Amino acid sequence: MRSPRLNLDRPLHADGDPYDDGPLPDLTSGLMWLATAIVGMAVQPLPGTQHAHMNAVVILSAFASAWGVFSIVLGLRGWIMSLRVRALVTAAMMPVVALALWATGGATSYLQPVLLFTVLFVAWFFPPRLAWPLVGLLVAAYASPLVYDPDAVSLGYPARAVVFAVAVTGLTFTMDFLKHRLVSAEVRQREIAERDQLTGVANRRGFDLALARTHGREKAYALVLFDFDDFKSINDRHGHPAGDAVLIAVAEAARGVVRQGDCLARIGGDEFALIAPGAGYLGVMRLVRALNDAIDSIQLPTAIGPVGVTFAWAIAPDDGDDPADLVVRADERLLASKREGKQSESGTASF
Repeated sequence: MRSPRLNLDRPLHADGDPYDDGPLPDLTSGLMWLATAIVGMAVQPLPGTQHAHMNAVVILSAFASAWGVFSIVLGLRGWIMSLRVRALVTAAMMPVVALALWATGGATSYLQPVLLFTVLFVAWFFPPRLAWPLVGLLVAAYASPLVYDPDAVSLGYPARAVVFAVAVTGLTFTMDFLKHRLVSAEVRQREIAERDQLTGVANRRGFDLALARTHGREKAYALVLFDFDDFKSINDRHGHPAGDAVLIAVAEAARGVVRQGDCLARIGGDEFALIAPGAGYLGVMRLVRALNDAIDSIQLPTAIGPVGVTFAWAIAPDDGDDPADLVVRADERLLASKREGKQSESGTASF
């Protein structure tokens, strides 16, 4: 479980999983449990309400209230469970649901309509691979009065259980379809917002988000900056289409070098950046040399000729604990390397 303080302005899917809605599932679940506990006790004075297991009702209401408050606190403080852990917790609560049905009348339980909230919760907040097993457990909990209630058959409960299963299946399909459309739209919007349309690598916004995520997860990581030497002359002599072709070729060559989990981004006109989680000094040197060799091997038109590239880097935490400081440090080294035109004492290189 992660334990950052909740920031309501941050994206819900900070971990990159579009099905993970951050603190919302815990807040929603907490409110559902708390509301069920309150309503369960509030209807006790109404005529026709069964009181055969009143002690169990009180205990279950207290448990639901406590769990509801606990879940709300989890959501508000940002102690976010992973999808898998949340699914296991939800599965563990299904016997509690069956017990609540027993305590409130079994086949005649007044809590049965509340289970539809659980269906909507499961179908919306979990991907299908996790939602369907949970829905199956919920249907089993609903059908549990058939095991112990001698009046269940005479009350037509088998037919109600079948209809409930059909309704739950339809609701789950519907919610899954709607969530899938929402997730697909969000992924597409992210691609548009965080992807450089010319080169296909991340843009400045995507770079900033990746740097923030990496800083939050990794104690050690490297930031590499590189750009072309006198790129403006390529555009001036050969036109912007030629310059665009060079940028595309360089991005494609660099993509073949970076490791899985690295983030390659175009953060300016001819400036690229690479975020390398877990990389130290030796790892950066290997990456920079591999990038330089890949870019040097690009086949460009003879009229354009070879393209010179300057590299610089900063390593966390040695060069700073703040992502913005790392960017500034790497940029300073890049400028110094360009001015000197040779390897500097600060650990930059120009190829």
